[in-house]
Amino acid sequence: MVAATPARCPGVSRRDEGGGLTPSLLRCRFPITTSTRIDSARGPASTKFGGLIKVANPNPIYDAIKRSTVAIVVSHPETIPAKPFTIIGSGFCIHPKGIVVTCEHVFKAFMDPETYKRIMQMVDEGKSELFDFKGIRPFAVFHSHVVGTEVHMIPVPIVNVVTKTKFDLAALKLHSHRAFAKGFPSLPIADYENIHEMMEIGTCGFPLGNVLQDQIGTVTSSFTRGMISSIIPAPQVPREHVCKFQLDLTATNGNSGGPVFSLSTGHVFGVLQGGVRHPDGYPVQGITTAEPIYPILEHDLIERLVKGLPPMPGAAA
Repeated sequence: MVAATPARCPGVSRRDEGGGLTPSLLRCRFPITTSTRIDSARGPASTKFGGLIKVANPNPIYDAIKRSTVAIVVSHPETIPAKPFTIIGSGFCIHPKGIVVTCEHVFKAFMDPETYKRIMQMVDEGKSELFDFKGIRPFAVFHSHVVGTEVHMIPVPIVNVVTKTKFDLAALKLHSHRAFAKGFPSLPIADYENIHEMMEIGTCGFPLGNVLQDQIGTVTSSFTRGMISSIIPAPQVPREHVCKFQLDLTATNGNSGGPVFSLSTGHVFGVLQGGVRHPDGYPVQGITTAEPIYPILEHDLIERLVKGLPPMPGAAA
């Protein structure tokens, strides 16, 4: 057994060119890394390591999943800690214009209770409108590429959101970013007709948030594989009646919001949501649940989000 201690930050330097949502350059020195650099919406970020890192996943399907999976984070530009952000959950991009899907409970963590109560009241009343809310500014952090011993990570501000309240689903609109001038990396959606029980599946995300970096040095998202145990309420029900997937797959906090995809195609059909608890209260290992992605695609929610339009009345319910 090896005991790990939190990373310290013996040396910090900062350069702020102005105009960005986060410092243009943030550099901290870690025990396990040489330096970390975070850029704002102006450009990429990088983490430099003392050892060599492979440039890319040799499987193009899994490489695409890795590049499209994001960490949903809280940025810390003012205090400049050893870690420049805290990971709240996972998400994944499904549209080149920058639409990220995650769980509603992941996004809820950024909102003050009064604002969330107001939103729920609007839903109950069947209203739909755009308004500014009080809360912590969230970011989506992409894995970009590797250059030598540098791992480049790109934080992008989240500027708009739509939630599907009868499901634990949220769609987030990202700010434009020069690193993605040709479009954000995105994942295809699986045809529901191809989804079946006993199908081999995988997920990608950030289990335990920042903890894996602290303990074993994991910087990017992690893969886990498993299978579909059950389509809920029953197999072969029409797509509009699917309410959840039961998975034989190991996941934990931080995985919430990550893509659940076919292992053979990389096409996404679910959003990693949570687990189940034993009647005595403890979590049951190996039984995980996923929300179907299809409800967030209904009523032109994604296209309206791309255009900055509010959802049609009742569409987000």
